[in-house]
Amino acid sequence: MKRKNIVLKALTCSVAALAFTACTDTWDSHYEPKPELNATETLWDLIEADPELSEFAAYAKATGYDVILDQNRAYTIWVPVNGADYYSAHSLEGITDSLLKAYQFEFVENHVADYVHNASGNMSDNQIKMLNGKYNRFEGSPSSYTFKNAEVAATNIAAKNGVLHKISNNAIFTPNIWEQLEKVDSISLLCDFLKSYDELYFDELNSVQGPTVGGEVTYLDSVVIERNEWFNRFGQINREDSSYTMFAPTNKAWREMYEKAKTYFVYETKNELADSLQDVMAKDFMVRHLVFSNTIQKSPQDSLTSYCTSAINGYITIERETFKGDELKRLYNNLVETYELSNGTLNIVDSYNYRTLWHDTLRVEGESLLGEAEGLTSDFEYAQSNKDIASISKDSVDKYNQTRNGRIGVYSPSTPTGNPTLTFTVPNVLSAKYRVKVVLVPANFINYRDTVLLPNKFNATLKYRDVTGKSKSMVMGKDIISDPTKVDTITLIPNKAEEGVDYFEFPVNEYLLGTGVTPMTELEIKGRVGSRETEFDRVLRIDQIYLEPVTEE
Repeated sequence: MKRKNIVLKALTCSVAALAFTACTDTWDSHYEPKPELNATETLWDLIEADPELSEFAAYAKATGYDVILDQNRAYTIWVPVNGADYYSAHSLEGITDSLLKAYQFEFVENHVADYVHNASGNMSDNQIKMLNGKYNRFEGSPSSYTFKNAEVAATNIAAKNGVLHKISNNAIFTPNIWEQLEKVDSISLLCDFLKSYDELYFDELNSVQGPTVGGEVTYLDSVVIERNEWFNRFGQINREDSSYTMFAPTNKAWREMYEKAKTYFVYETKNELADSLQDVMAKDFMVRHLVFSNTIQKSPQDSLTSYCTSAINGYITIERETFKGDELKRLYNNLVETYELSNGTLNIVDSYNYRTLWHDTLRVEGESLLGEAEGLTSDFEYAQSNKDIASISKDSVDKYNQTRNGRIGVYSPSTPTGNPTLTFTVPNVLSAKYRVKVVLVPANFINYRDTVLLPNKFNATLKYRDVTGKSKSMVMGKDIISDPTKVDTITLIPNKAEEGVDYFEFPVNEYLLGTGVTPMTELEIKGRVGSRETEFDRVLRIDQIYLEPVTEE
């Protein structure tokens, strides 16, 4: 089973549906030979009869293009004459199927195009799409035409199914980024992982239906398209009509970062797919920000923004990352080689130059318990409290900017001597170190008439999963007292933490657990004001709860 199938339920990404329209008579007419060519021989007849083109004829026969160029369909072909560089560098003797396929794609189809393209007058910036999808320039003047890098020796030789031009040398094949990835042995681990996203798609619309047999539709001609889900999410590096910059870590750099990355995606031991999920999730995060679209960069010398276009499960958006300053310079550390390719630039680097982008801050808004903020539902819990959302006007710039979004969750006890108990659920925690923080807001941020500002007193308890999947609890502080004179960000320290340690390390990750699986990571905030304690405020005004990543970089 391929990795992409193993992780299908854990990692569902939006992929645009492919749609194709049936060919029309008008479209077909583009491919038909033009009657004005006034020739009786096919392109293949011309090639086979010309002794200057005998070497090309051998490659055409080997790849089946003797048949294709003999068909009643309009083509233009630029044929390298005998002695061209390609012939001496690529032998047909003892050829394997894979090499023959490469010869067809990189050489023969790099010299053939649909339709008729005559040399006429002065031509500039004239790009022709070849059968292999590449774009080659055919330009110049009547005294000197060129086809990509080669001089045109003879032009406009008419055939009944197209036109032939002779060129003095072969047009150099320029791979795109995806094709180059497959050619560089030192980055095979990255390439192999990206190829694991390949899948075959049956194009029913363009397939030719046959008779119905036993109630099932059969097909006389089945059209199967190969596509790669990763390209749709992070960059169409296989397309010739796009332009990208990509950074590719060598196998050495890949292995080093993989050993680190997989520690963030430890799954419960009872999960039968734990090892496979850990493997694919670690690698998936490693390849998320390797590609940058050259068309969306304002100034590539000053900053680069990664190309991400998708959401997971419809609600987790993969955010683009912008690299500038030292982070941008760092991307080029240990640069091994740079390739200028048909759709951009590929940089091979011998170190994985990214910070751990997957280990990010996790935030829960203070008002989220009300089920009214950011599309959240009432799955969150609160007890023994009245609740309200307070909004700080943007006119109060100073106060507004000290909060996350100007909205505060206000929780007051339901009885005069009671205390609110709040339970915040934190999704997508990784098996990593976080500082757990709660942000409390002073009373006068909500009501400027409040002049008597009293501190809160509360307990905090963290609930989480252990490696066996069991629920565990960790006391994160008892009788914690806030500072009522400011927006107070309090770091909650585990009771069992060693001296100097202010973080909690989660043993398992809960990233994208899937439908029907509830995250177990919760932070309980419970008021601890005694019945006779008048020096404390029983109302909890919470701006946000957040888990701040602790990195060792």
